[in-house]
Amino acid sequence: MMNWNVLKTEVDYKNASIRLMEIFHAKPNTPEGDELDLLIVLVKDYDDIHNNLQELDS
Repeated sequence: MMNWNVLKTEVDYKNASIRLMEIFHAKPNTPEGDELDLLIVLVKDYDDIHNNLQELDS
């Protein structure tokens, strides 16, 4: 398990995304399950900040 921090660069984001996919089926309440939970939050936060897509008008 890596020690993850806030994702600040595209490289951080890519590394976190790769790791997230590697442990996607981790069991809850295990070290990998805890790492997965953290990575989901970090990746979503990065997406929300850096990939803010504008809503399309209908």
